[in-house]
Amino acid sequence: MRVLALMCHKNIKFEIKFIEMHCKPEWFVKISPLSRVPILMIGDDIVLFESDAIMEYIDEISPPQIMPSDPIQKALDRGKFEYASELMKNMSIFVFCYDEEKFFKQRELLKKNIEQVDKWLENKKYMNGDQISLVDFCFIPIFVNLNVFKPIIQQCELTKDFPKFNKYGDTLLSLPCSKAGKVPDYELLVVEGVEKVNSYLYRSNPCFFKSLLEINTRQPTK
Repeated sequence: MRVLALMCHKNIKFEIKFIEMHCKPEWFVKISPLSRVPILMIGDDIVLFESDAIMEYIDEISPPQIMPSDPIQKALDRGKFEYASELMKNMSIFVFCYDEEKFFKQRELLKKNIEQVDKWLENKKYMNGDQISLVDFCFIPIFVNLNVFKPIIQQCELTKDFPKFNKYGDTLLSLPCSKAGKVPDYELLVVEGVEKVNSYLYRSNPCFFKSLLEINTRQPTK
């Protein structure tokens, strides 16, 4: 999602193929070193893999560059790339976990993750100030997913004590590229996944999830 958002933000033309990760085509397994998405195919011979490496490549070939040139800031931002990935992983565990005790432990871990992001933001619009930079695209998937479950997230009081984090999320979600960076029917796929595993989050409010399924099923696919 972060790669797609960046490419859309920079108006880069590309062709895309979505991969069903539970049923990976043979051609994909052969060329993806870790059998993960995304990969970026350049011509017939070059395959870039891993989101952060692809993002830095895209930024370097499409001016103006939005990755800081200062070596220290660049290193700090690369650390935040990884932090955003860890936060996303923890959020996925929170959303899909079945066990109640694990759910609440994961909620506390997520709150600590969010508190750290809140501290980094201080009073800035974006992570590094008033202008968007490459690191901000790493956080777009986090807010896209939080937004899917917004009413329940509010009930869990996951983000209520972190106003800078919430404002940052509103800013990122207002970007057109945050919408373009999603696979078709993304919300429906996520909600169906939560229902399928019968996660604690789903069991805590099944009516909410059923209403989401009905809403997303009725919406025409673009």
